[in-house]
Amino acid sequence: MMKQFIITKKINLTPDVFEIHYKSNEEFEIKPGQFITFILPKIWWRAYSILEQNWDKTILIIKRVKENNWWRWWSIFLCDAEVWKTFNWVGPAWHFILKEEDNNKLFIWTGTGLVPLYNQIIAWLERWDKSDYTLLFWIRTKQDIFYKENFEKISEKYSNFKYNIYLSREEVEWTNKGYVTDFLTKQNLEKTNEIYICWAPAMVDSSIKKLEDSSIIKENIYFEKY
Repeated sequence: MMKQFIITKKINLTPDVFEIHYKSNEEFEIKPGQFITFILPKIWWRAYSILEQNWDKTILIIKRVKENNWWRWWSIFLCDAEVWKTFNWVGPAWHFILKEEDNNKLFIWTGTGLVPLYNQIIAWLERWDKSDYTLLFWIRTKQDIFYKENFEKISEKYSNFKYNIYLSREEVEWTNKGYVTDFLTKQNLEKTNEIYICWAPAMVDSSIKKLEDSSIIKENIYFEKY
């Protein structure tokens, strides 16, 4: 059944990434990692994972493409919309959710690929799951980083959560220079039982190959390509 969202707040996380708050016309529940699908003009459907949802409040993170990328016009349309703009949507849906097992988990993401993984991590940590959670975050430069303060607060609250930020085009003292695949060695993965990846198709495939080369069996790798 079609539902409606009304924008209530917009926050610039980086020059081109927005945290957008919506109020739903009805309450709904999600499983961490699921997405909703906007029904946009010209009968266009576009799915976005949910960062946070509580009763009728829903938060998404959306990257706005540059003006010359009109083949992805929907991101401009959604990010430029004014507060109180109304959108139709359906969902939630999808099966990219955490397995209910007491295993140490590794999460790999870049940019807005954070969204489903962040939702999953928060939900399970709040259940005081004692497994170890490690989050790897890759972006190009310092200005592309967002939610670092959130990661710090989470790691202070939960001793079993840690994160590593990788920058490929810039050196910053408190980050790692390079790519998250640099972390994927046998030594770093020896106590990891489950891996979750949300990334572009080529990057997901590259990470899976590196994981398999490090003796992680494919059945323990879960991913979403976007």
